[in-house]
Amino acid sequence: MSGQKVLLFDAGGVLVDWDGTQGLVDLTNGRLDRERARRFWMEFEPLKPFEKGHANGVEFAQAAVTELELDMDSKAFLAAFNSWMRGPFPGALELVERIGPAYRRAVLSNSNPIHWGRLIDEHGFEKPFETLFVSHEIGQRKPEPEAYHAVIDSMKQPAQEFIFFDDNPECVEAARIVGMQAHQVQGLKQLSAILKELDVLLP
Repeated sequence: MSGQKVLLFDAGGVLVDWDGTQGLVDLTNGRLDRERARRFWMEFEPLKPFEKGHANGVEFAQAAVTELELDMDSKAFLAAFNSWMRGPFPGALELVERIGPAYRRAVLSNSNPIHWGRLIDEHGFEKPFETLFVSHEIGQRKPEPEAYHAVIDSMKQPAQEFIFFDDNPECVEAARIVGMQAHQVQGLKQLSAILKELDVLLP
């Protein structure tokens, strides 16, 4: 595998329809705008142990209900949280499968057992990829540099051989800092356009 470039994909917002940003806007009746809601998922401390596999969803949900001052219990919040993960965008897995054999294909995603289990069991999300690096399984979370180094070390490729795609600017910048090429993309249309520009897709 030495010398091959690695196309490394985030899941939610890039290949997967994750509507948690608008979900928080709606749950808070607009007290959080979309940017504040996006930053909540990046920065909320009680979410981090859950996404690193060190805590269960109930603890996170209880903390979120309190922090966001929601008129609901943790069970209802978790039900909403689960509903926001709608599965891969139509055509997403097929797009990845069109990537030529000169490239390795992998995922680096912040996730949790609730969402990830559904992606694998209900949607076969793993099928087009060589390997998957998921925060709750590797114990590291973007944009922490350790998450990127875990991928680099496991795949035994120099950082500069990775091309990373993520919807969050913090994660894109962190990838660049460790030496990866990185692109911010939001949704399948933008991702498809960049993959075409990079000339990595088979006809």
